[in-house]
Amino acid sequence: MALNIDLSNTQNIDQIIKCIKIGCVPEVSNNENDLANRDKALLAHLEIAKPILNKLSILLSKLLNNDVDLQIKLQDIIIPCLYLCGEHCKSNLAWSDEESHTLMKLCIEKLCSLMHYVNIEELFTHLDVSKIFVGLQCKLENDNWKKYPAAVECFIWILKYLKMPHLNSLLYLVMPLPLNMFDDYQDSSILTALDAFQHIITNTPSVELAMSGYDIVLLKSLETGLRSSEYQLIPNLMKCLLSLISKMQMKHLSNKNSLEWTKFDDVMNILLPRMEFERKHEPIMCYASIFPLVLESTGFACIRWSERLIPLFAEYVMNSQSTFSTVKAIEVFIQQTWPRRCTHWKVLLTILIKALYNEDKSPVQPNKENIIVIVECIRTLEAARPECVRNVLNKLKECKEFQSKIIFKEYLEML
Repeated sequence: MALNIDLSNTQNIDQIIKCIKIGCVPEVSNNENDLANRDKALLAHLEIAKPILNKLSILLSKLLNNDVDLQIKLQDIIIPCLYLCGEHCKSNLAWSDEESHTLMKLCIEKLCSLMHYVNIEELFTHLDVSKIFVGLQCKLENDNWKKYPAAVECFIWILKYLKMPHLNSLLYLVMPLPLNMFDDYQDSSILTALDAFQHIITNTPSVELAMSGYDIVLLKSLETGLRSSEYQLIPNLMKCLLSLISKMQMKHLSNKNSLEWTKFDDVMNILLPRMEFERKHEPIMCYASIFPLVLESTGFACIRWSERLIPLFAEYVMNSQSTFSTVKAIEVFIQQTWPRRCTHWKVLLTILIKALYNEDKSPVQPNKENIIVIVECIRTLEAARPECVRNVLNKLKECKEFQSKIIFKEYLEML
């Protein structure tokens, strides 16, 4: 079914809107045992959407050229246009392709020109976005979102264009969907929710989050997720959680050298046991990737976790795929706890020297990136305890049993 509009006589607004809506992806089954038919239906709809997008582009061109025979107002059709275009904001979706995405971009460009705005972001700042979100609610409320994947994509597309302060008054409209998606069991849904949360946290003042009560709701949801989510979700979840706590506690204004217990310590209390009990290669890589950020967020207070962090440093640094991130975490630990306290210099130096030695012992070519970051970290440690570290390094350089380790000796000489 195509957008059947006579461009020389397009005064029936209801018919135009109806045809544009036909281009939007209809309800599909969310039956897990029928996913093949679901994908087939989504792909089939593409052949309906593309002609409609094309006709819409022609219609917008008519409006742009001030066609005297065209007696319609853009305000009457802009919201349906945005729904249709938003569903094709990417070219690799089950209901979109390069052609539909290109047509979508053409339509958006023409919409912006018609409204006299530079781009879509500026356009959204001048629209009543609450009306747009309300129009999507029937598709996205409760579990309905599972039947309307294209509407979810459209929602996220619109959300990403809303920045501070335009998002402040819309929390009651934009939070329910990602909260529902975060409770889903599918990783893709959870990642979409985390992406939405991150954008909302970044673009909403802490006062607005607190007044709405969504700061506490989100904190509890993310803490629960940290306890129960699969390891591959932890990096995204942690970035979101740390951003939220930073905003709630106004960390950038607080005393970083404080030992007061904070929400960051609550996070450490949940995360560290997961890291300590993990023995598999891939989960260790995931946890190590967010290690530096966790310690940086915790600040000087990470000193209270020293007895648990140092064994983790020693274990994770010996995993070739997590060496780099772990060394960066050690460096952050040194920077956060120095100069007020640097009592662990000897064991940290031992860990770093072992990691450097391990690079020479590797059966494959040594990882230069790892070696460079280890050397830099040792220099940071030396800056914290110059005489102590220098004495150990000088002794190592003179040690005869290391003379055969060419790479180890070469990088040791750089220190």
